Amino acid sequence: MRNLFVMKQRILKYITLSLLVAFMASCENNEFLEEKNPNVVSTDNFWRNLSDTNLGLNAVYQTLHNPGVILKFEEILRSDMGYPGYGRPNPENTEEFYLHLYNGGTDAVLQKWQTNYTGIFRANQVIEALENIKGAEENPAEWVSQMAQARFFRGLFHFYLYTSFNEGSIIIRDRVPETNEDFSKPLSSASEVIDFIREDLEYAYAHLYKKGAYPNNDLSRVTSGAAATILGTSYLYELDYSNAIPYFKDVINNHGYSLEYDMSKMFTTAGEFNSESIFEINFSPDQVRIDLTPWTGESGTNWLNVRTSQTRSATGPAWIAAAYKDEPMDPLDNRNYYNDPVTGNLSLRHVPLRASAMIALVDDNETTYYLDGTTSEYSRFNGTAWGFAWWKKYQNHDIVSVEGELPGGQQFSSKNITLNRLSDVALMLAECDIKTGNVSEALYLINEIRKRWGLVLLGPSNGDIAHTYDEQVYTEQSLMQHLMRVEKPLEMSIEGHCIRTLDFRRWKKSEGYGFKERLDELANEEYYGVDFIYYNYKQNATVTRGNSPSIESQKPTGAHIVVDYEYDIPSLNYSEEKHGYFPIPFAEINANTNLN
Repeated sequence: MRNLFVMKQRILKYITLSLLVAFMASCENNEFLEEKNPNVVSTDNFWRNLSDTNLGLNAVYQTLHNPGVILKFEEILRSDMGYPGYGRPNPENTEEFYLHLYNGGTDAVLQKWQTNYTGIFRANQVIEALENIKGAEENPAEWVSQMAQARFFRGLFHFYLYTSFNEGSIIIRDRVPETNEDFSKPLSSASEVIDFIREDLEYAYAHLYKKGAYPNNDLSRVTSGAAATILGTSYLYELDYSNAIPYFKDVINNHGYSLEYDMSKMFTTAGEFNSESIFEINFSPDQVRIDLTPWTGESGTNWLNVRTSQTRSATGPAWIAAAYKDEPMDPLDNRNYYNDPVTGNLSLRHVPLRASAMIALVDDNETTYYLDGTTSEYSRFNGTAWGFAWWKKYQNHDIVSVEGELPGGQQFSSKNITLNRLSDVALMLAECDIKTGNVSEALYLINEIRKRWGLVLLGPSNGDIAHTYDEQVYTEQSLMQHLMRVEKPLEMSIEGHCIRTLDFRRWKKSEGYGFKERLDELANEEYYGVDFIYYNYKQNATVTRGNSPSIESQKPTGAHIVVDYEYDIPSLNYSEEKHGYFPIPFAEINANTNLN
């Protein structure tokens, strides 16, 4: 890990200096009305060479540390992927994103707006500074690289806002604001915004290095593959499959990515920047500042581990626990077997490998969890308290026995956050293939992912005796249903920038299956909690976990509890008109003379 930490330090090396280029310190500052921003360093006074602009670029990267950029905790609860922590059937914590009670006055909504515009401001500083030293720079290739990175982020932060707010009609900020008029810019149309975003991303796509090609081998820097991924995604979100396909194919075929088969590198610290990673938010344990607040990323850490492992958490709902558990494993894949300590024979795993990598289920007695025992031995499974599933993707379960063992405490996690990876690109390309009539290619892409997890493959075997297939004939319609209901949610679940929310928005247009339909579905489903019998390796005995911690999708004949309540209130509260997009924050409307 030493070399990895060295690479990770490069972005965080200048944290102290990066504070000089901060844009907005808090929502009380009335950021968008200042005639002259007192927090910025003038491009005329500071930005003298590429070393200076690189410091500014580091500050752009540092913006990603603020949880407001992607609102991961809130977005998990806003989707169908999160239940609000402890307490069943009545959660102990009332979470407005789970209940769909957020609006333009919600703090997190404002935080996302302000944080992404902070990133845009910082990117604009670097862009303008680079323009000012153009022709006098000592390293033209480095100048182009920095410009491409800055424009990538300006495009990306605008894209996050475009996909989140006001049906895409947001403020385009293409320069550092200096006057009152600059701060109080009007909204641009959604079409103008996406054109601006793509112009920045196309420049980045054409000029960024590919994976592993940076002169200093810095894996944490954005790449042309990342730019292509966002460009392709932007077209897919518009149902423009033909324009999306070339970008996705380029990412898959020409940028050095490959599906990661080493299970120890899937959603673990050891797996940061693994073979399928395209874009990660980078943290470094050697640069953690425990003297600074962790809540806004100033400490160089995140606390998604806390938000997915403690009392007030986004835990896995019953449906997702059952879906992961019920995936059919390929009996021809040796990885799906373990030595049964009771019988002494090989037995099929209790849960598939995909489940073991992504989510903690009480049934998973073949996987170590938090270093001390198997997942089945973990205490926080309870059908009337903690629930049935814990998301592992942001936990430090592979390096500590409890999150509190982290230096500085549980809230100082330095585990990277993956925003884009190859599996998602493959599934987006598969969707494009389905919608353009290429079912065979879509099946191939989906099966490559399923093969990695040792799952039964889709379609006819066609003479392949090394794998098990379901032998079904898939049409465009049936394969699209599988992708929406199985492959995409189980592979991507809580990753990326509100992927689940944006998937449903798109599918509402293409399939008539939006998030409201999904919530209504869930409100009418029942799942069942049962006790779980397993072999406890510490006690060398077969024991029973009481309190119904194991979820079943079919009603059992024995004792059980019924789980039919998780989405009753969210389905009643959710309105596509009110909640499909965030509204422009009230603070922006009140401060911006072009909006009030």
